[in-house]
Amino acid sequence: MTDHELQGLAAQALNLAKRDMERGQFNFLVASYHRGEPLHRMNRIEALIIERLGEEWLNAGRTKDIGFRILRMATEILPPDALVIVTAANRFKATDKMLALPEAQQLEILESNHDRHHRAVAEGLLTVCDCLHATAQSATRVCVYFQDYLPGGEFDGPPETRFRAQEDFGGRLKMYGNGVFQGRA
Repeated sequence: MTDHELQGLAAQALNLAKRDMERGQFNFLVASYHRGEPLHRMNRIEALIIERLGEEWLNAGRTKDIGFRILRMATEILPPDALVIVTAANRFKATDKMLALPEAQQLEILESNHDRHHRAVAEGLLTVCDCLHATAQSATRVCVYFQDYLPGGEFDGPPETRFRAQEDFGGRLKMYGNGVFQGRA
């Protein structure tokens, strides 16, 4: 899969999530792609995860671990050419005050947990906004595609895109390869 193809899949999935938001029905979205076929939204998987883990499953570490582990297992058993996951998320951005810190201190803050990120907001080191966050990934590449939105759901500016090698990607959203997040002990 090329970066351009992954970005196209991420954009499609993000637009589906936007439509769900406009209807007041968005929780998360998961879709698979097999070469030569259209993007396939996995509605039954979405419904099953929400039914079993609850509407707020993305707001607690334990249920996020379980939900993404289920998706990872399904991906390992029947790997699609690409998988796309869209969630609503907080997006943190560095302020000038943060950029003035030594690089090691910046990395320590950026690679810490969600609570530390919010403390950094209170300290004036980061700003926070809501966004839709789409991660489209193949066995070798990852496209992170996100768009900020304002209170009330109005989208703010154009989507942004970042690419990386799958081997440089980690965390709960990693669905292919080694370095998969295994949850907290």
